Amino acid sequence: MDTLTINSKQELARRAPAIETLFQECFGDRLSVELWRWAYLDNPHGAPWVSLCYDGDRLVGHYAMIPMPLTSSRDRLDAFLSMTTMVAASHRQHGLFVKLGQATYEAATAAGAAFVMGFPNEMSAPGFKRRLNWDLPSPNDYVASLSRTELLDAARRAPLVNPLRYRLDLRAEATRAWRLSRPGARYQWRDGLAYKEFGDTLDLMAFDSIEQLEALPADRRINLLVPADIQALSAYKNFDYPFGGVSLATPFDPSKILRQMAMSDVF
Repeated sequence: MDTLTINSKQELARRAPAIETLFQECFGDRLSVELWRWAYLDNPHGAPWVSLCYDGDRLVGHYAMIPMPLTSSRDRLDAFLSMTTMVAASHRQHGLFVKLGQATYEAATAAGAAFVMGFPNEMSAPGFKRRLNWDLPSPNDYVASLSRTELLDAARRAPLVNPLRYRLDLRAEATRAWRLSRPGARYQWRDGLAYKEFGDTLDLMAFDSIEQLEALPADRRINLLVPADIQALSAYKNFDYPFGGVSLATPFDPSKILRQMAMSDVF
């Protein structure tokens, strides 16, 4: 088997058909090419890091992370978001997940990447922790669902906003234009506040201040991602949403990162 790590959008685009085939095999569904291009090729922050494993001409393993810089009131970190981890069923139980992950991390570290983070599902989170040494806060982050009145009340009692914590900065025009153009969703932007419709509820993507929450529609329940260390909204928890990461060129400290839905490729 042959493995390679690439950091070129042009080279990655050339391998899209093989990636689409592996995705179908692993997930039993077709890869949305539009969504894949958005995440990997249209990302304005640079090229992704992708490690691939081939058995002959067949792609059997894929580990990737896309650039997602985080900003605080003090500085900026060249962070990456881990996504689309895949190993063909015929090649599992042989350490390929670890081999590809480590190859990706080594190449990105040498290039100065700060750290890699992500939102592994509850089935894969133990593997990231045990095999790739990810730091995953316990208890898990979670998604809460509540009314605007309940949100405003909780926001006055809990540190939902902290300018010293790192976050995806949607006030940066290029970042906002990219993140709020994710295929399959329609987003609203109001001077620091971003949200989208999700059925008869709203997904709260990002906000800078508690005052901005007043602009949310009053007749919808609001879903938001809540960091594990904030328990003031736990009564409204819908489901767990694990978050974690691992240090590369810069220490990874979850307590310094303000998790919001805009940081995930899912919402």
